[in-house]
Amino acid sequence: MIGILVIAEFDKRSRWSELSYPRTVSTYCWAEFTFGLTIFCYLEPRDLLRLARTTRDLRGILMSKSRESIWRTARGNVEGLPGLPGLPPPPADLNEPQYANLAFENYCHYRLFKPNVGLYAHRALRDTVEPSYAVVSEMLADVWFPNLLEVTIPDHPLNDDIFPSELVTFQVGYRKVGNPTIIQRYKTEYDALKTQEEREAWIVCKKNECLAVKEHSQRCQIWYLYRLKNRATELDALRKKRKEAILDRLEEIGWRDEAELILEESFHNYDAFSMLKSVRQAKKLTDYGWHCIKDEIVKFLSDRREERIAQEHRDGLPSLVWRVDEIYEYLLSISDLREPYPTVGDVLCNQAYQSYIRHPPPGVTGGTARVKLEELLPEILNDWRAAKVQKLVEIMRRSRPTATDSDLHLATTMFECKECSGPPLYYPQIFYHSCCTRRRTAPANGPMDLLELLPVDGKGPWSHLSIKFSDTYSDHARALVLTCSLDPNVATFKDMCDANPLFECTTCERDLQYPDGGRYFMRWPIPLIHDRTHALVVNNLSEEEKKAIDVCEPNISSQRPNPICCAHCHEKANPGEFYYRHLKSRHRDLIEYPEPKEFPKLQALYQHWYWNPRTQLDGLGEPFRYRKDSATAAVVALED
Repeated sequence: MIGILVIAEFDKRSRWSELSYPRTVSTYCWAEFTFGLTIFCYLEPRDLLRLARTTRDLRGILMSKSRESIWRTARGNVEGLPGLPGLPPPPADLNEPQYANLAFENYCHYRLFKPNVGLYAHRALRDTVEPSYAVVSEMLADVWFPNLLEVTIPDHPLNDDIFPSELVTFQVGYRKVGNPTIIQRYKTEYDALKTQEEREAWIVCKKNECLAVKEHSQRCQIWYLYRLKNRATELDALRKKRKEAILDRLEEIGWRDEAELILEESFHNYDAFSMLKSVRQAKKLTDYGWHCIKDEIVKFLSDRREERIAQEHRDGLPSLVWRVDEIYEYLLSISDLREPYPTVGDVLCNQAYQSYIRHPPPGVTGGTARVKLEELLPEILNDWRAAKVQKLVEIMRRSRPTATDSDLHLATTMFECKECSGPPLYYPQIFYHSCCTRRRTAPANGPMDLLELLPVDGKGPWSHLSIKFSDTYSDHARALVLTCSLDPNVATFKDMCDANPLFECTTCERDLQYPDGGRYFMRWPIPLIHDRTHALVVNNLSEEEKKAIDVCEPNISSQRPNPICCAHCHEKANPGEFYYRHLKSRHRDLIEYPEPKEFPKLQALYQHWYWNPRTQLDGLGEPFRYRKDSATAAVVALED
């Protein structure tokens, strides 16, 4: 740098053009010139090359043989690592400028183009002798080592120790490359020799030359590789210092934590933040430099934060969907299901809640998901019920053209599932049928990825595709309603439950001589699934008979879990625990509690419970037998 300043000063005084030879300048200028040449000795060969290419006069001075000492001194300034020599001296066939050009210019010395192909490129491919190790690229594909059959030297069929060559790695494997010009020159030289002694001496000479090239190349390679390593260490230190300075600046504006999250993902010191062009520069960070790159880095961190939050949400989406399912199941457990409720799959298909699940606000938890669900549920219910009830009405109108949505509540309105052989379906139990809520029934534009995260099947969006109106079961229900002396055009399923009629099947009555003999009774809605060919009647029983039958009738039981619901809090319960645990602990002020031996049966407490619509008809109670002798003994025991 000092030498360059001196040269610039010479140009400023307009004297430099006179300095072709020292004798053409004054003593004062000659002193300055000598001082400038002395300063050149503090430079490296690459700097001298740059200076020699600036002007013709400088080239004439620096390329003069009398200035070779400057090049040698400059070459000595090229440092090696501690314990290692600097740049080796040039080989005998290269002068100092040539050697500097070969050592520090990154272009192919064979083709004279394609920069940055590596230092000491392709010695074996030049007419002049150069170091034989190099980075050799695909551009050497047309200089494969030629077929040496025509230029084979006697007694040396392999020629490896005579011809300059190099083993190079290509995409297709390893190939040996060389310079045909050198080989042809060697061939010409060899053919010109007359005697065998001259040829043998020539071969020995070429072997020694080739060996000297290889030894020199190895020394150069060691120096260069360690120089690269040393330079890489220096650059890494500069980059690390710059990165720390950028992190300090980011801390001032609140973005350091986001950058450190990216750094934690580093693999062998490679991460998206460190690889930013503005971060990985080996240059000290200045205030101006930070001002230039600040917006770019902040935008990068902002985008990465959005991607990270989105990825964290995707990773946590299964657990969030499971949590929503748990929340919704709890809400159903305390809701009045006598009006249809959608499944959790229907909730996830709702655009508003689906958007919330996919793009939740920061810090969303199970509690916030529940609050959002309770906020949107009324709107979801209204929209969903209106659409699904209309679907059922359309199905019903295929058999009853004048049907309306109010007809769905009638006890004589029964449906069937086309996919299973289960019992008939009534309103609203039809909305909880498992065949209608499989995940496969999700709409074509539905969020199947969310539905597939649900823990079990049977929670997909409700579909009417497997439902049909049942004329057979509807006619059977109509006959049962008429048997109870009610109007089938008005009586609803709830009216029949409230009436709680006692049906007797005279067909199933058996002689008392059999252990299971006796009259056969059942409560609504069990007659709906009883054999339609049997005779079912509702008898006008005397008070004595009613009392005896009530004693024989067992308490309500079911093989299904939680077949009844509390009419006050809508909690689902098992019949055996409902009176003793639920009513007594939750609703003690609603009922008087007699002595344990006088506990009434659930049939007598029907105003406090109702059948769970999520339970199939075959799980709503069981028929029982009445034997007069057993009933009399039970009545006597009760009176005692």
